[in-house]
Amino acid sequence: MAGPLRVGVVGVGQRGLQHVSALTKLQADEIVNLAALVDPYADNLDATKINRFVPDYKDAGVEKYSSVRELVDSGTVDAIWFVMPPNQHKGEIEYAARHGIHVFAEKPQSLFLDEVLRQNEAIKESDILSMCGFQMRHDRGYTDIRNYLKDKWVASMTMIAEGAVEGHGVKHTHTEEQGGPANRVWTANRAWSGTSMVEAGIHQTDIMRYWSDDDVKWVRANYVERPKELHATEGDNPIYYEVTYGFAKGGLGNIIFTKPARSYYNGRYDCIIWEHGTIKLENDFVDYHFEGEWPPKTNPTLEQVRKVISAGPHTTAMGAESTTDLAKSFAEAVTLSKPELLRNTFESSINSLAAVLAANVSNDLGGEKIVIDEFINSDKYVKYRKRPAGV
Repeated sequence: MAGPLRVGVVGVGQRGLQHVSALTKLQADEIVNLAALVDPYADNLDATKINRFVPDYKDAGVEKYSSVRELVDSGTVDAIWFVMPPNQHKGEIEYAARHGIHVFAEKPQSLFLDEVLRQNEAIKESDILSMCGFQMRHDRGYTDIRNYLKDKWVASMTMIAEGAVEGHGVKHTHTEEQGGPANRVWTANRAWSGTSMVEAGIHQTDIMRYWSDDDVKWVRANYVERPKELHATEGDNPIYYEVTYGFAKGGLGNIIFTKPARSYYNGRYDCIIWEHGTIKLENDFVDYHFEGEWPPKTNPTLEQVRKVISAGPHTTAMGAESTTDLAKSFAEAVTLSKPELLRNTFESSINSLAAVLAANVSNDLGGEKIVIDEFINSDKYVKYRKRPAGV
């Protein structure tokens, strides 16, 4: 493909603005041409507002549209970044794919697995590249972990993310006009976010797959629901999530996710166990592993077994740096016709989404073990895969 990749962004809200910022940087490097923005709300397309979040954004030459069909039919872009609330998809990805436009889809790709499978079929039937927005895969430290583990068997991965309702808010989508939360914080609303496990815990799920080069085979989950009297002010997503994954190679993954209100606290714990070591995500990412003749005559000290596998500090896994690298890899994969530059595809990412959607179902069924292949294909779960009538 000659010249910079012509790009459109659909959804200029919180995450969309982060992508606009990344693409603006790549435009300065002549990797992309930010050619179009799409949003159903005119205020989100206003250059003055965009510049409050992206000071380097230049409005000149950027076409504005209120619908994806208008953008696709205009013929002005080669690729589209879909950054929409996950319950708002109505065939836009399929329409773009069938018109030969490359697809970058933010996660979750939809809250309804049948829709995701249809999106994937349209992508597969077209001669296009695709990618999903798992920016953790583009973090230096997390990639160092993956490379370190490539010749090792992962027995377990444990991630605890202690967060707060107030720390995850999206306020640009006019949800109050569409039967959603009046405060526009749709990430705290189950009908819009699919639960915090789907909206945010999908990142931990996907990075476990990346580290271990594996897929989730089954899931069990139990949540602690938020009391109904708090729904009006705090949202109706659960306060506590406890999820166990079984991986195809035999390892286990454990995720604990917390979302109380009024705590204003964020904490984390990450630990990976492979057959001969313990990896901890400290300021440095380290592996505690004895490399000498085993067993040793005397037990080594922690300092003797502590090996730095990725020097810190590590603070950008979810930040602008990884988002920019994510966008750059997709743009270059398309312009250079090198799909090997992609760290995921739409199809490969379905396992991450199916796992968190199945976690919801497991919780609803009292902690039942859900086999992912059955969740995707079996008639037993058909009602959980489709969009409910009237939604």
